[in-house]
Amino acid sequence: MNIMLNGVAVRAIGATVPKQEVDLTELYAIYGTDDVDRIMELNGISHVRVASDELCTSDLCETAARLILNDEILRTIDGLVFVSQTSDYILPATSALLQQRLGLSKDTVIFDLNSGCPGYVYGLYQAALLVASGSCRAVLVCVGDVITRYVNPLDRSSRMVFGDGGSATIVERGESSIAFGFRTDGAGGEHLIIPAGGCRYPLNEESGMVEVKTDGNMRSDEDIYMNGLEVMNYAVREVPQITEKLLQQMGWDLSDVGLFGFHQANRFMLDNLRKIMKLPRASVPIAMEKLGNTGSASIPLMLSQEHSRLANENRLKKSVLCGFGVGLSCAAAALDLSQTQICDPLEV
Repeated sequence: MNIMLNGVAVRAIGATVPKQEVDLTELYAIYGTDDVDRIMELNGISHVRVASDELCTSDLCETAARLILNDEILRTIDGLVFVSQTSDYILPATSALLQQRLGLSKDTVIFDLNSGCPGYVYGLYQAALLVASGSCRAVLVCVGDVITRYVNPLDRSSRMVFGDGGSATIVERGESSIAFGFRTDGAGGEHLIIPAGGCRYPLNEESGMVEVKTDGNMRSDEDIYMNGLEVMNYAVREVPQITEKLLQQMGWDLSDVGLFGFHQANRFMLDNLRKIMKLPRASVPIAMEKLGNTGSASIPLMLSQEHSRLANENRLKKSVLCGFGVGLSCAAAALDLSQTQICDPLEV
């Protein structure tokens, strides 16, 4: 699906990460020096951020929101969208809790969306729909995960990739337009999954049993599993196509785009996308080295780290953001970020 929404703008972006980090060289004793070094070189990740037991996604998002909210802006917010795979509770909705904690009006419309890697763009889309329809003046989009809660410490394929993070973005009425594109293939859902814990496969004595799985890694059915090769194959197939359609919608040439803000999965995947799409290196930031793959928060975290350089090089006027992964799903947006307030990342 492709759609253009008019009269909307992204006003501000804030992002946060946990203070606690794991230096992957600390895992030499578990996985061996050669394997750890090889994986770090391939992924371009040397550290991952890990939330402490008492730190939830809502805490990361609340802090990010306070970076970009003031009393004047607060009075205009009448919608809140929370996007995460790690909500505070099964119920109530985390968006309801954030409405109260942030002091938003009781008239605020709220949504919880369950999404991971493509989740930031899905959140922007939901917010832009509310604003473009006239339903809301301004919508706060809170996006993030503490996915390391579901990483088995013996599973090197996940432990050396995933990190935690949160973000907040304000979408409001404006003079610009945002083009969105979406692709989904649920047949690939098994390639990025936590099998147990839902109604289809409730937790039981067997679901928590840690064993060597068919891919040679140790985990239980209550832990996250990612078939990295299948996810990469999906990305290199879908991202160029969805980007081409977006550019047609906006009337942009590929060379017009200053920023291709891809989901920060790993360096190997982003380098492959860049080469396949024949993009200049400077337009494809890679910013997961000290954070890890932070899922739905990876795009706003990349923007928060790279915004000064991107602004100085005039790369934000024509931007394409694209998330891909769990679902399997791919979501992209073409928009103007040149007038957007983007804050440096904050440790929580």
